[in-house]
Amino acid sequence: MYTTYAMLVLLPALAWVICSDLLYRRIHNTLVLILLALWLLLPLAALFGLGPFAALAGNGLLYQVLRALCGASIVLLVGFVLFSLGRVGAGDVKLMAVMCLWLSGLGLMSFLIVTALAGGLLALGLPLLTMLEGFCAQAWMKFGQRHPRLAIPTPMVLTEDCPQGIPYGLAIAAGAFYTLLFPIHS
Repeated sequence: MYTTYAMLVLLPALAWVICSDLLYRRIHNTLVLILLALWLLLPLAALFGLGPFAALAGNGLLYQVLRALCGASIVLLVGFVLFSLGRVGAGDVKLMAVMCLWLSGLGLMSFLIVTALAGGLLALGLPLLTMLEGFCAQAWMKFGQRHPRLAIPTPMVLTEDCPQGIPYGLAIAAGAFYTLLFPIHS
């Protein structure tokens, strides 16, 4: 039941992350906060005997919550160091931490490993990724021209401030998708 709830929440959120990170190199804080709030609802609902964690009420619930918080805290700490060194974006770090909360019981290590591997593949395929970004940005702008009331902003790839590096939200989404589709319940 938890996996179904996680998929219902995370799949549309990760689709949004892919689009916004690919086009604008931005992972919105609002999305991260919504994901955090929806995750926090799980243990709160379990206290009242509701939701997918209801069977864990008591020590089992506390253990799961503390384990998720510990994993997310470690990722947040390492991510902060990498952000301070200019290696990753702040949105990527926050999204990784909140994904650790969500995916803790489904296979946190597999999420981290697949995310790292996907990031490596993105780095190796950077020329192809750049072409894909350009194609998607052009298609998005054409859509915006056909629907002027939407006032679609110009994607970063089409501006003079064309971003460097990898939109790591794609790798995070790949790791999360893999973990949701092939969970290792622990």
